[in-house]
Amino acid sequence: MLNRQALKGLVKKTYRRLFYRIRPRRLRSALDEALAGLPEVLMVHSSLASCGHLTGGGMDLIKALSERCGTLVLPTHSYCYPETQAALAPVYDAQKTPSQVGVLTEMFRQLPGVVRSIHSTHSLAASGPLAEWICSGHHKNETPCGRGTPYDKMLEKRATVILFGVSSLYYTLFHTAEDAANSPFAYHPETRDRLRFIDNEGVEREMIGLRQSREPYRFIEAGEELLKLGLMRKTPLGQSSLLVIPDSLKVHEYLVSRLQEVPDFLRQRKI
Repeated sequence: MLNRQALKGLVKKTYRRLFYRIRPRRLRSALDEALAGLPEVLMVHSSLASCGHLTGGGMDLIKALSERCGTLVLPTHSYCYPETQAALAPVYDAQKTPSQVGVLTEMFRQLPGVVRSIHSTHSLAASGPLAEWICSGHHKNETPCGRGTPYDKMLEKRATVILFGVSSLYYTLFHTAEDAANSPFAYHPETRDRLRFIDNEGVEREMIGLRQSREPYRFIEAGEELLKLGLMRKTPLGQSSLLVIPDSLKVHEYLVSRLQEVPDFLRQRKI
């Protein structure tokens, strides 16, 4: 049981973490340090709360990110799965269905000029010159993040990826590598979901989608290996850090090579 002094210290530490103030200048400085040049495509996974209190708020972060890339992309996953194989899935509407992966993504998808892909479980949103091209045709793919999806297109453009206050557990392109390597652990072997969505003409349609495997991920351990290899960098920010992958294609090629050697590389206990 904590004594009064220890409890007071814990409360003070928690308060500092929750209300650590990151001012716009400090934020921009960290982003400038993290990003070399002006990437054509920048994908961002984020958790605002883990870094502290951004005095400019989420909109200031979105603006700062947009100024430092050509096309900005954020995941807006909604996970509109059916409760059972026999049940009807919730209808996904790119204009209305909320993102389930953080306040910043929900804020971003609703901004004027932002395009969102049509996919019931793993949609993403983008703004910039390549937004339409990246997001188009997502619903035509049986896999959420595999060949031909927006995630695959970002690799084609060697997108830079920032993990803003989150670990490598949230690096969605791990799934794209598993698909490309034909890993038997990529998808749940018995699940083909009947997914429902609203298309660009406002018509409700249905698609069949593979569901990613429920096997335990080893994404954090894989991220540590990427850091050791220099394929990922870490930049301090507030109470957390930015993890930066300057060239997602290089990481993808490395992961596919490893997965072809060890199919459960991203799933096993020891890497």
